Amino acid sequence: MEMEYGPTKFDTEGRPYRSHAQPACQSCRKRKSRCKTRAANETCAMCQVHGTECIFPQVDNRKPRKIAAASRRVTARFNRSEMSTGRQGAGSAPASPPSPSPAFRESADQPLEHYTNQDIQQDSCIFNAHDEPQATYTNQEESPAHLMGIFAEAGDHSTHIVSPAIAEDNSVLKSYLSSTPDLRNMRLIRAMSDVRPPNPSVRPVLFDTVLRRPLGVTTNQSLASSKCELIEKFIGPHVQDLIDLFFERANVCFPIFDDISFNNIFSTHKEKISSALLCNLYANALTYWDTSPRLQGTVKPDHRYIWVQANEALNSELFLSPGISAVISIILNVSGRPSTSIFGNGGMIGIAVALSNALGLNRDPSNWNISPPEKVFRIRIWWLVLVHDRWCSLAYGTPLQIHRAQHDVPIPTAKDICRPGSSSIQAAAASIFLALVSLTEILGRYLEHVYCFTTIDATAAKMSGMDFELLLTDWEDSLSDDVRRLAIRGTRIDVPGSANFRLAYLAVKLLLRRIQLDAEKDTPGGEATTSHYYLQAQRVAEEIVHLVQELDDSQCSGFWIPVNAFSLTSATIFLLRSALRSRTSMADMSRNTSLKLARDMISALRAHHQNSGWDLAEHCLTNCSGLVDRMETAGNSGSATQLPTLEDLFVDINTPELDNIFTGFGNHFEL
Repeated sequence: MEMEYGPTKFDTEGRPYRSHAQPACQSCRKRKSRCKTRAANETCAMCQVHGTECIFPQVDNRKPRKIAAASRRVTARFNRSEMSTGRQGAGSAPASPPSPSPAFRESADQPLEHYTNQDIQQDSCIFNAHDEPQATYTNQEESPAHLMGIFAEAGDHSTHIVSPAIAEDNSVLKSYLSSTPDLRNMRLIRAMSDVRPPNPSVRPVLFDTVLRRPLGVTTNQSLASSKCELIEKFIGPHVQDLIDLFFERANVCFPIFDDISFNNIFSTHKEKISSALLCNLYANALTYWDTSPRLQGTVKPDHRYIWVQANEALNSELFLSPGISAVISIILNVSGRPSTSIFGNGGMIGIAVALSNALGLNRDPSNWNISPPEKVFRIRIWWLVLVHDRWCSLAYGTPLQIHRAQHDVPIPTAKDICRPGSSSIQAAAASIFLALVSLTEILGRYLEHVYCFTTIDATAAKMSGMDFELLLTDWEDSLSDDVRRLAIRGTRIDVPGSANFRLAYLAVKLLLRRIQLDAEKDTPGGEATTSHYYLQAQRVAEEIVHLVQELDDSQCSGFWIPVNAFSLTSATIFLLRSALRSRTSMADMSRNTSLKLARDMISALRAHHQNSGWDLAEHCLTNCSGLVDRMETAGNSGSATQLPTLEDLFVDINTPELDNIFTGFGNHFEL
């Protein structure tokens, strides 16, 4: 049914200058001159002067923006209602959703940066986003089109952040170009936030339009799409099962996507989603294949082969069309298991940080003229990159790449992670994730001290061991009762993500004790095995052993950050260090508690690896089981009255093997 519109202002009063409701006449449009009439159906002033025919084009009856936005919301509601009813029965045909509005179809072909400002009428090369009309969004699920560009393989152009040092030039150029008719249509810089922010201390954010692909490379030269087709052939009819498994097991603990928005786009516009993103999502979800009742009786594809294909797809996209979808693919790749490449993961994190900075993810989008779902998504992606950067820094022994002074993105809130009406399990998992994010901030402060090799950073140099402990204590006091009990006492580790969080907390606490031990070396008397901090470090390592012993099959097969495997190795090495420096004689071998705890750790890890296939156990088993056996053999031989020294223990181990043992632990793990 066609909508009827009442008489326009042009019908009664003539056409005002620069009216968007009624276009200029055809002659004035060719001349690019102003077109103005005094009354309706009158020849414009310029045509009277030039003596040309004055013909006005017909006004098309397109829907206004508000009506188009309402149509998109109706489409989204329909899709959600279809998803809430579950899958169609085997004998029933799926209902056809209503056709997307023209605005939706147009936005589906645009990347995020183009969609953000697609409705803005640009009269000059520069504009303030806050001056433009903003649509109204009620919740995240009602505007899937606003997330389409994030998942989509981008077009030929993208946006790249402009240095804040030249941001003030924009306001000067804008005032000049807007007053110069011949330069109004030039586009130099696009802004996504106000160039004059309310807070003068916050620097403006400007973006420039740049080519996305290298010169000579076309869109059809995509290796990622062929890799995605190959992986889907291996998965067979279980593609949707694998997607559901990813959201059930991984995304609930480490929320990358909003499940309803992603599934909506996946079911209606799957061809628009980045192939590299899908490849890495499939490979990530394969870790949980055996935990699904629907997939347990089927043949699992070769996980290692799928990861190889996913890596090739990701490398192809990073070369051809890097964007936000590539950052998401890297997060899926680095958080995937089993993790086998230190250099590969560390390099990927470096690329993710560089891309995030180039795309402006390190800036607070709260006041930008983009939809609320996009704001939440950008904040979430940035913090996921930051979490990986911090924990990879701890595990791999490399300095952190994201510094506190170089981003202003707020920490996500519970509303950003968990929508209204979520289950209690989802709410609990969201609270644990937010606690992990805030714990990562404390870890970042510790790592700044660990990797402070000069005295330039006066703040890190002046902090004492007690100052570092107060940071962790204040963080503990800020937690809710349930999360605090989980962190300190290890209760309810059956909640999704809780076991990983508990291990992460203990790893940060062990790092704190190491920092305090290093500081104690500078005091008179040096380090003693009976010092307060040394005993506390032993207790933390013992708690890690007990946590590993208490894990069951469901927890081993649940969510884990792969680099947490290094925390197990770290605790075991510290126990071996304590055993070597112990004064226990050979006759009192049974009283060497540290060596016994190290043996308990190896036994528990070996059992989890054999019974549950727990991949996090592999690093510690490979690097520490032989050391434990060697120390026990040397202690039981009775050839000496003391345990062997460190030099005696490693006399038959060559340098590369010794380097492998301590790879990633840095000088704060010095024996």
